Amino acid sequence: MKKSLALLIAGCVLGVLIYLNVQRMMGSGGLPLAGEQGDVLPPPSNAPIPSGLKESPTRIAAAKLERVVVNIDTLGRPIGIPDWFGMATRYVQPQGAGSGVIIRSDGFIVTNDHVVRDAQTIDVTLFDGRKVRGELWGRDPQSDLAIVKIPRKNLPVARLGDSDQIAVGDPVIAVGNALGLGTTVTTGIISARERSVQGPDGSRALEKAIQTDAAINRGNSGGALALLNGDVIGINTAIFSTNEGGGNIGIGFAIPSNTVRKIANALIKNRKVERPAPAWVGIWYMGMSAEVAQAVELELGFRYPEPEKGILVRRVEPGSPAEAAGIRPWDQVLEVDGRPLKKQDDFADAIHERRPGDTVKLKIYRPATGANVTVTVRLASAPRSMPAAGSPEGMPSPPRGGLRLPF
Repeated sequence: MKKSLALLIAGCVLGVLIYLNVQRMMGSGGLPLAGEQGDVLPPPSNAPIPSGLKESPTRIAAAKLERVVVNIDTLGRPIGIPDWFGMATRYVQPQGAGSGVIIRSDGFIVTNDHVVRDAQTIDVTLFDGRKVRGELWGRDPQSDLAIVKIPRKNLPVARLGDSDQIAVGDPVIAVGNALGLGTTVTTGIISARERSVQGPDGSRALEKAIQTDAAINRGNSGGALALLNGDVIGINTAIFSTNEGGGNIGIGFAIPSNTVRKIANALIKNRKVERPAPAWVGIWYMGMSAEVAQAVELELGFRYPEPEKGILVRRVEPGSPAEAAGIRPWDQVLEVDGRPLKKQDDFADAIHERRPGDTVKLKIYRPATGANVTVTVRLASAPRSMPAAGSPEGMPSPPRGGLRLPF
């Protein structure tokens, strides 16, 4: 009994000594006890923020753009989904998240058409957190642009820059509602200009787009691509991705601000964009290159003195303006109205500028005779089933993956 009592007393004394030792350690900066209150880390630095950082162009531009870029949340029309046995139908309402840019102080916002296309309700969140119900004012599926109107006045307005003046390598920032998280800013450069991008079906989904490596993700669609002076030079619209989820891999595209200005003006005034009937030549063609010229020479024996220029006519549509003008397969079109064709898209761009009934002069190299000829083509209206300038055949297959709308 005495022995057990002595052991108990010794244990209590040892416990008290351990407790007092730990308390002494805490008082001298040792490890904190569980549940201890107060700051257990060194105090924060009092060093001033470098003036260069405060005056950073990226920081200043981001502050400007965060005020004029809005978040757009949409609810689509309910979709009926049959249950497993087909006995009943349950309805789901699709939700979407995108971005927009305020372009007029009285509540006009530009965004992508695919952001609001099927929306039943449109909610806009402003820079100060206010949520406002928006109205789809007008849309233009061809350019993938739309205008949303909110009942507010005296809003801050984005400054649309001149996208014709930008250059590859210019630093830019992208601002938008990335992944529905809220306003997000990323940085990069202009990677390319006037980029034509094929859609998943091989069509030209984007024309003359600005390419950037600034991170663009789902939710960024309709947001701003801007220079470091704050000028918006594009509306972010799509990314190229190699995975099914459509994640960013550093290849994003924006609609140039000069296009945005033209389309937005028409939508605000008329709620739609009226375009003249497209002009039609009636040829199927592909871009010329040394490889193409060599392949034709091996197959047909035709030689092209300037293999890097213009386009190669592959087929002429029966009854077309091209057939009436005497254009033949394997002709090499070098110029349109005296303007050299430096790349494949130049031909379609030149024809799209004309209207049915206009005439154009085409400078052609004809390998069958080895002579340059000039033909005059009177353009017609494009048949509904035929591309306006003729379909570009022989285009290289797009990389594995595809164009994605980041929504």
